[in-house]
Amino acid sequence: MRLRGKLFDGSDSLFRTQQELVNRAGHAVWLTEFTPARLDHLGFVNRLLQTFCELDICCALVNAYPAYIAGVLSVYSTGGGKLSLLYIARVDSPILDNIYNKEPSFQIRPFTFTLTESERYMDFHDYSVFAITQGDETVRFLIGVVDTVTITCGSKSNINFLEFLWDNALIFSFLKYGIVCVPLASPMVLYLQHHSATSRGWTQNSLRTPCFLNYQPVLDHFIPACTDSSSCKCHVSPSTPVSAKSSFIHGVPHL
Repeated sequence: MRLRGKLFDGSDSLFRTQQELVNRAGHAVWLTEFTPARLDHLGFVNRLLQTFCELDICCALVNAYPAYIAGVLSVYSTGGGKLSLLYIARVDSPILDNIYNKEPSFQIRPFTFTLTESERYMDFHDYSVFAITQGDETVRFLIGVVDTVTITCGSKSNINFLEFLWDNALIFSFLKYGIVCVPLASPMVLYLQHHSATSRGWTQNSLRTPCFLNYQPVLDHFIPACTDSSSCKCHVSPSTPVSAKSSFIHGVPHL
């Protein structure tokens, strides 16, 4: 599928920049990272992303689950159940053929993939729901496949892929958190946030109605507190005071 009519270009420029900074300075702190506030299934998610990274698969975990792990959302249920949204870049890979073809059950290294509830998303043929199991732990993922300009991009493109998803797949600024894995000496998981995530919708004029009522059907899945605007305390409510950092970013001209 295309996102807003766009294909992912497969660039790995942000990874190369990261490597150049590490080579020159011994470290790099230019990416905006967050510290996980919750650990629900995080070890499982990290192992899955590390496995994909070792297999040179370009992918990124976005939407409610990373925001939940960051402590921004109180829940991450979607459509009545807990789903983690994983995007994969479409490349010519036998490993991913089972995902593309929505095979009922298959194995990728220690992980067993079982297709579930695909009929619910039948109108969105590039999405499918898989229950992924390792040992006695199972996590359900909504997996979306994004078309690319090139068929050769791999795990070095993961940071660029995440930026592409933030710009083209996610409506709400408060959801612009993501988890990716990059191929260093060993696969390294990065917990990243968009530079404008703390603005809480500041730059989105369409989201300025109380509790964002225009998007209530979507928000209900993530933030039940928003159903009552009089007592809304959520991070995306206009009633929440804007942070000092956000005021500076959006109110002070950059020199």
